Amino acid sequence: MKIFMMGDSTMKYNNIFRYPQVGWGQVLHLFTKNEWLVEDHAENGRSTKSFKEEGRFDVILSRLQAGDFVICQFGHNDEKKQDPSRYTEPYGEYQKNLAYFAQEVEKKGGHIVFATSITRHHFENGVCTNTHGEYPKAMLEFAAKNGYTCIDLNHLTMQLYTKLGEEATKKYHMIFPKNTYESFPEAKEDHSHLRYEGALMVAELFVRAVAKTKDPIRNCFVNLDEKEYIDEKMLID
Repeated sequence: MKIFMMGDSTMKYNNIFRYPQVGWGQVLHLFTKNEWLVEDHAENGRSTKSFKEEGRFDVILSRLQAGDFVICQFGHNDEKKQDPSRYTEPYGEYQKNLAYFAQEVEKKGGHIVFATSITRHHFENGVCTNTHGEYPKAMLEFAAKNGYTCIDLNHLTMQLYTKLGEEATKKYHMIFPKNTYESFPEAKEDHSHLRYEGALMVAELFVRAVAKTKDPIRNCFVNLDEKEYIDEKMLID
């Protein structure tokens, strides 16, 4: 049984050469029950348009079986108006692509869940603000109109960032001085992409939000409000 991830770089699996960059799809398995395998097909810089036109969605469909789940998070790159290979109108092609993804997943007997784009680390007067324009709202409206679950990660991450503050939330992103990491000897000021702490934070927000819904995907994840029993005697060295 599988959970397929489709989205952009904030969700993507990164290998050791990109460390410490980590997408939240890369750590979602830490929250799943043991029988569920996570396949992360998210890719850097992709929008609903480019993910579809490059055949990346077709790969997921070829591997998808009845009873599997798909988590779809796009919008971050659909807003790139300067790039016609990626740009979509939020209430036009963007929503049409979401509908296409949902219909094709359902044809294979799968179940799709949507998630709005996570926030960028962008603050104004101490408040984390939306930089994704109408895309989160367009996804939420599409999902509500058509009966799909949509987890509003954009709102949830903005809300958490505002609560914790600008400085405290830098640890979630690729923001660090030079010589901090071997892979990145120069300083980084990347307010979009996540480090491990950030990926873990987003995955937890997603799982906790799903647990509050009636969507069947909630049964794929452990109950975060119940501590798992561990026989500590067996861990003594």
